[in-house]
Amino acid sequence: MRRLWFLLQLLLVLLLYPTNGQIQPRIVGGTATTLSAVGGFVVNLRYDGTFYCGGTLVSSRHVVTAAHCLNGYQAGRITVQGGVSQLSQTGVVRRVAKYFMPKSFSSSSLNWDVGVIRLQSSLTGSGITTISLCQVEWRAGDYMRVSGWGTTRYGNSSPSNQLRTVRIQLLQKKVCQRAYQYRDTLTGSSFCARSGGRDSCSGDSGGGAIFNNQLCGVVSWGLGCANKYPGVYTSVHRVRSFIVGAMKK
Repeated sequence: MRRLWFLLQLLLVLLLYPTNGQIQPRIVGGTATTLSAVGGFVVNLRYDGTFYCGGTLVSSRHVVTAAHCLNGYQAGRITVQGGVSQLSQTGVVRRVAKYFMPKSFSSSSLNWDVGVIRLQSSLTGSGITTISLCQVEWRAGDYMRVSGWGTTRYGNSSPSNQLRTVRIQLLQKKVCQRAYQYRDTLTGSSFCARSGGRDSCSGDSGGGAIFNNQLCGVVSWGLGCANKYPGVYTSVHRVRSFIVGAMKK
């Protein structure tokens, strides 16, 4: 992998899952919250029962997450938990029947970093809701909300037991590319966002970026967290056709 941040995450993943070499890229400076406050569509992914990524419930049977949260993982060992504000709560757990990734997904550039999970049975229960895919236009300067159980500071390998949330401001792509100059090239399916001292981080990968109560982005990657490098997100506008198609399979 080209990214220093990925290499650090790779070490953690190899320790947690020695049989699976996949990387788990990225809330810093956010606030503790509850599921009811941010939306019952926020879910988390478990591998052999251990939390590792976030996701968004877009129908009772389908979860949108990042492709890198699925690539190389066995569907039968993934479960999705909903209806919780804390990872230690029981909530509602459903097994994964199958997952889908775009043919255009690249594990090196993270182009088209989006995946769709089909659950074995409907994920329903108290406080659990779904959210629609993005159909609204947004622009640089607007704010999106990201929620998850990821680490609260860069370099910390432990997730937050309590759900946390943060507002991030969208950046012009050329501004973001300048920040990553000589380090990485942004792909056509991505957009960037940050707010001083606040960011998504490790474990938030796959979670949703919400704008006007619609799913408009998916947490993808970044170099570090809450530093000079903005967070990079997959644009739901760009990958919508894949998501809709996967939900019909």
